Amino acid sequence: MATVLEDLARGIDVALEGQDAPALRGYLESIALLSRADVSKVERGSLAFFEANIHAALRIHADSTSADWLEPLLEAEIRALRVARLALADESTRTLRNDLKLRVITNLANALNRSGRFVEAIELWDEVLAEHPRFGMAMGNKALALYGYARYAGTGIERALLLRANYRTVKAAMEAGVESHASAQISDLAAHISSVADWENAEVPLPVFDAGRSKRERQYRRWCVRHRTVLSLINDVEFSVEALQDAVTLPSITMAVGEARDLMPRPYAIFNQLKQEYVSARYLVFEALCERDDKLHFSDRGVVLFDALDYRYYRTWIEKLKMAFLALHAIFDKIAYLVNEYWKVGMETRRVSFGSVWHSGGRGSQELSTPFAGSDNWPLRGLYCLSRDFHLKPVGEGAVDPEAKVLNEIRNHIAHKYLRVHDHVLYDAKGDRERNGDELGYAISDQELEHQVMKLLKLARSALIGLNCAVAHEEVARGRSLEEKGPVAPMELFVVKDRHRL
Repeated sequence: MATVLEDLARGIDVALEGQDAPALRGYLESIALLSRADVSKVERGSLAFFEANIHAALRIHADSTSADWLEPLLEAEIRALRVARLALADESTRTLRNDLKLRVITNLANALNRSGRFVEAIELWDEVLAEHPRFGMAMGNKALALYGYARYAGTGIERALLLRANYRTVKAAMEAGVESHASAQISDLAAHISSVADWENAEVPLPVFDAGRSKRERQYRRWCVRHRTVLSLINDVEFSVEALQDAVTLPSITMAVGEARDLMPRPYAIFNQLKQEYVSARYLVFEALCERDDKLHFSDRGVVLFDALDYRYYRTWIEKLKMAFLALHAIFDKIAYLVNEYWKVGMETRRVSFGSVWHSGGRGSQELSTPFAGSDNWPLRGLYCLSRDFHLKPVGEGAVDPEAKVLNEIRNHIAHKYLRVHDHVLYDAKGDRERNGDELGYAISDQELEHQVMKLLKLARSALIGLNCAVAHEEVARGRSLEEKGPVAPMELFVVKDRHRL
């Protein structure tokens, strides 16, 4: 297989250099025909990386634009890079030179950013830079994304912190060196950012937030910040516990007179509920993981159960993870209700879901609803792209997220059937699934459940911040349109003080 891979790499490089689309499509067919039976994980990762590069080249050759919401070649590129990342993340690949892994993760971040998922992209670039601080292309692409991200900051301090991080990243990228095709763009950005302010000497005061008096609360705040789960744009560039709170709120919304049917416009009410459900689920996750190594919880004592002899967990902390998983999964459909309301999609409430709200014909349709067709709303497009991750394609096509089926199975089995959680050391849950494929019960290890819950937690944060940014983008155009029709009067909304919360 090593010789086959070397031949493929040489041939693909020649085709890429010559922009030979027919040859590239031929290599895609060759990769698809290769048997995976005797392929190592490193080789599987390499093949998926080749495949992703071909899809990227064909996409560029096809002259698609970032305004195209549905880009099959971009989705295929993202899926291949995710397959490569999963293969190369295995323990058995630790002896592999990090260069391939770093390129896979960098390219995945680039592709996600193109699709509007900049929050996830920034974390991936930071993952690369943690291992290789002078990886120029990761720094360069992160800098470009941070500049776009700063446009949606709700306060001057947020924007200044993002732009300062942008300046530092641009400067580091230029010192480390980027590929020739990107150097001009990075240089232009550096010149523009430097003209905005003297970032070398600028002092940007961090927000001040009481991180709590109890040891438990401070531990919780540190955990939230470290895992980037705070609903704050600056948690992507700053990690001071005292500076971060869940400050993301919808921006000012311009509405026609009589449009607000309630005391508070409905989008704000929905977003309030989404935030509360998110932070409550987040605390459940934190609490569960803290209790994982504790002694048996008193609520579990005296519960008579039969031993299934398969090292299965019957613990309160596992049930908390399950409850958090369901709560987080439900947030995405609730985001769709806000999208339907704010963008006036007009879909019947009973038909609204995160997968269906974007299409005029519902989930099965590929035609975008009128409010989205031709829109240049980058964050909103990111939400659409995220919805595609949850959409399971017909067998054989492959979902955009290779783990989509696992997420779907976990949700279905927690809510409707039964999920069996086993000790990851003493029981092979994955092997059980592959061997038995039990429709009623789904076997999973405690580590797998933790991984999927944390993944869902981060996706929910990304979606809520993306929703906030999408509304901010929309309001720029919407505000101008309504101002042309007549005077605009402010409606004041009051923040609920912690001591006054019911």
